[in-house]
Amino acid sequence: MRETDSSRLSDEFLNAFVDNQIDADEKGRAYPLINADEELNRKVCELRKVSDLVRLAYNAPPAHPVSRWRTDDFKRRLRPLAAPAVLIIGVALGWSLRALWLPARAGHEATTIAATRGLTTKVLFHLDNGDRAHMRQVLQEAQQLLARYQADHRSAKVEILADGPGLALLRQRLSPFAAQIAALQIRYPNLIFAACQDTINRLVERDGIEPHLLPQAIIVPSAIAEIVRLQHHGWTYIGA
Repeated sequence: MRETDSSRLSDEFLNAFVDNQIDADEKGRAYPLINADEELNRKVCELRKVSDLVRLAYNAPPAHPVSRWRTDDFKRRLRPLAAPAVLIIGVALGWSLRALWLPARAGHEATTIAATRGLTTKVLFHLDNGDRAHMRQVLQEAQQLLARYQADHRSAKVEILADGPGLALLRQRLSPFAAQIAALQIRYPNLIFAACQDTINRLVERDGIEPHLLPQAIIVPSAIAEIVRLQHHGWTYIGA
């Protein structure tokens, strides 16, 4: 697992972050560090620009139409050179960007540590999938995140928001994880299980079903409104 402690955000990790190659646990720990440091924000934005440039270089069409035999000949000549050229451009840009922030890295990391000390990380898992394996994965990721923060004596809040087919996680007769949910909320008081009122209303009006929820569940008026509200207050959203 890549290091995401507040004392170090490696080049490898930042590139993986930009390419969306890290898991939910790492994202939950990385977002507050990046958001709390203006320099880290700038660095991530620049890495994204490099990634976009490299991707566009592969997809860019010819600037002007030419005859067919010239186009075919040009493609044959260019093909062996395209990948190395793009790689060289990407590496050159990457090292140029690295040179901008590397001299001040130690000072910025010290600022990040100070800024995140005592900071409460807040993560929202949105569950709209009723698959049993998917539910288990969301519970495991939430538990792992909370356990890591608890072990590090750091503060974290997690909400699992269930709507659509995902509401089955919090229904008394359908949830395959009722005992686990009860145990998790006892162990982690900052873990919230929220059910969408709009989904409940649809079950009542469309199917004539009055869903009975687990005692650990709270009800929020709308999943979309809850997502917007929490993001406005600094929560990290993870579409589960």
